[in-house]
Amino acid sequence: MKQTVLIVITISIFLVVGIGLFFDAPQSSDQLVNVYISSGSTSSQIAELLFDKGIINNRTVFLALNRILRTEGKLKAGLYCFKPGMPLFEVAYKLKKGETEFEGIRAIFPEGTSIYKMGIILKEAGYEDWQGFQEINLGDVSAVKEKYPFLASIPINSLEGYLYPDTYFIDPKASPNDVAEVMLARFQDQIFSFWQFRQGRQVHQGSSSLSLHQLLILASIVEKEAKLPQERPIIASVFYNRLKIGMPLAADPTIKYALERPTKKVYYNQLEVRSPYNTYKRYGLPPGPICNPGLEAFKAVLYPAQTDFLFFVAKSDGSHIFSKTWEEHQKARQDIKNKT
Repeated sequence: MKQTVLIVITISIFLVVGIGLFFDAPQSSDQLVNVYISSGSTSSQIAELLFDKGIINNRTVFLALNRILRTEGKLKAGLYCFKPGMPLFEVAYKLKKGETEFEGIRAIFPEGTSIYKMGIILKEAGYEDWQGFQEINLGDVSAVKEKYPFLASIPINSLEGYLYPDTYFIDPKASPNDVAEVMLARFQDQIFSFWQFRQGRQVHQGSSSLSLHQLLILASIVEKEAKLPQERPIIASVFYNRLKIGMPLAADPTIKYALERPTKKVYYNQLEVRSPYNTYKRYGLPPGPICNPGLEAFKAVLYPAQTDFLFFVAKSDGSHIFSKTWEEHQKARQDIKNKT
């Protein structure tokens, strides 16, 4: 019985693929189309991209074919050149073998990279319109808001926090808008989809009352404060505890973000900077993220540690001493100072 069912399923799959190959193939064209597959793209994302570019007409058939050919999860990143109307088998094997035309510019954006810094990284990688990238993402972003639902309600004219940090292969001739959209698509797949999945599940009481934008703000601060991955949930708990009692967040990274020319260390006179991002002077969250956080920092603010800590101070090795009271905090600071 089981063998019969298996045969029926197998035949059904081949029928679906066959129908897609012979009756739903794209119109043949002599015009070649470049498609850029970013690192870490899933089979579904690649299918969506190929569909949008007119290389395939049926995403379901393409995904089914990949399962049959066992190429699912084995499709390689890079720049590809396709001819609309080429057989799906050829498309799948080309992606599996990594038959790229050229890799293009390889840009690596670490977690916690700001848009300004992303522009500098693009410049160093050889992307000529790096300033245009900075300008569109720190300026009027209304053009891309319609394409991505998670941007519809953000209260700032900036994509800071929404450009997912990762390794990307970029066409040197791609427009700044195209580069940003690749990163937004990655954000949608990583953070937005995770947030949607977790919305219906039990999360920390404090985090459940925050919007996606507010969670990103907090995640961006945690990303900048935490040097050790295991401390992210603890640092997140400190900021939640401060918000709960109406205490300023007093986060040094927000001061650096507010300064026109930030220094490595934050000095007392810089705490007076007039900016909505000055979390020493203003209560609550700043208006937007201060960098582009990774998924782990986002998870930390969704699932913070349960603590009574209100303070932390960094040690020379990047770890922190956490304290419940101001007195304990001052002692920890003095202990660290005595050891240096």
